[in-house]
Amino acid sequence: MDLATYLGNSQSTTSAVPAAPATARKKDLGALNQEDFMQLMLQQLKSQDPFKPTDNTQFIAQMAQLSSVTGISEMKNSLVDVVDSLRSSQVLSASNLLGREVLVSKDTFSLSAAAPSVIAQIELAKPAQQVDIEIRNASGAVVRRMQSGAQAEGPLQFAWDGKDDSGAAVVAGDYTIQATATTDGQRLALEMQMRAAVTGVSLPTGGQGPQLQVQGLGTLKLSDVKEVG
Repeated sequence: MDLATYLGNSQSTTSAVPAAPATARKKDLGALNQEDFMQLMLQQLKSQDPFKPTDNTQFIAQMAQLSSVTGISEMKNSLVDVVDSLRSSQVLSASNLLGREVLVSKDTFSLSAAAPSVIAQIELAKPAQQVDIEIRNASGAVVRRMQSGAQAEGPLQFAWDGKDDSGAAVVAGDYTIQATATTDGQRLALEMQMRAAVTGVSLPTGGQGPQLQVQGLGTLKLSDVKEVG
């Protein structure tokens, strides 16, 4: 007789005792611990048919099953605590970035009265004879071209003041910055990075990590930050 059978039989043969409500019985069964299991196992031993005793391996299997379930439950609780601790630590780290400038890989900038200019950066893997920069509006039209002479290997930082080639201020909106380098007669596209101030920190629901609100660059992940100024 296993535990499930014993529980069923014990409920059907104790009619002299007032039955507990179904919800209470379900709650008690769902809250069984190792001590309850041992008591039930002893009762099972007392109630078994002496001519058909329960095999010892069945008791061992039941005990192993209970231990496995208990271990999994404890592991789950531990993992939840670890995740909560990590998220709290990430939020604390992210809050220290408020008001500071961060460098992220991004080529689109939202120009506005609050963000009238942008500081950008490219990384040259080798010396370049020339670097060309184009700034395009949301329609794809080029509004500003910038060009530099020979540049050494390493980072090259530049700024756009929000004006077109004629010196007039462009309208607010989204703009894309693209850069190419001429190296050994070849034109190579370069990854664009932008530097801007962190204006807010949020913790979205669903177990995601903290997110940063960066001026002119929108909402970014903490992992997107390459450098803190």
